[in-house]
Amino acid sequence: MSNGGRVTNAAGMANPWISFFAPVLGGEREAHEFVDPLEALERAEPQHPAKIMMHQTQRLVSIADDLPTIRNGKESLQLLFLLICAENTAKLHDNFDGEGESRRYVRQFFERFLVGGDRQTVERSFPTHGFLRRELREIIDLLYDVRCDVVHEGKYWGFHFHDGRMAMLNTDPDVIVSITFSEFRNIVVRGCIQAVRTYPGRP
Repeated sequence: MSNGGRVTNAAGMANPWISFFAPVLGGEREAHEFVDPLEALERAEPQHPAKIMMHQTQRLVSIADDLPTIRNGKESLQLLFLLICAENTAKLHDNFDGEGESRRYVRQFFERFLVGGDRQTVERSFPTHGFLRRELREIIDLLYDVRCDVVHEGKYWGFHFHDGRMAMLNTDPDVIVSITFSEFRNIVVRGCIQAVRTYPGRP
């Protein structure tokens, strides 16, 4: 049931998975069709990593959503958590349990799981200062470098998405960003959904 925009279960407890996925999937019914079979998976079942992917997507992207309440306008931090989510999802999908390989798996996420026109949207949303279109891998490497600046240098203030009114001219890296954070965030969520849906043997 819905309670003032918050989805609750029969016991009246908030269901964070349904509330999170419903807007992207098109409604509560579609969200239940996606979430409920995953929630029924037990830890010993081989498809269980798909359930973990679903949970981690909600948790990590929700952190990105909440960051403006403590560091408003610091979109590099928000991007960091989207890329952590992408990396985590790609590694779980690949059953990777080693160390490192972060850049490779972030690339793999965007190259393998973007659905519909999302790949084309990303490719046209990060041109050079001369308005030249970049290839997808070049864009992902550019975004990953922003992530590295946050993680390794503590630099979390230099990158900005489209603000809803105009594209943002970034100088480090040199890129024009013509997509909002919300639009890019939803592309990542849809990629995570695709990863869950294509995990071998998932319900």
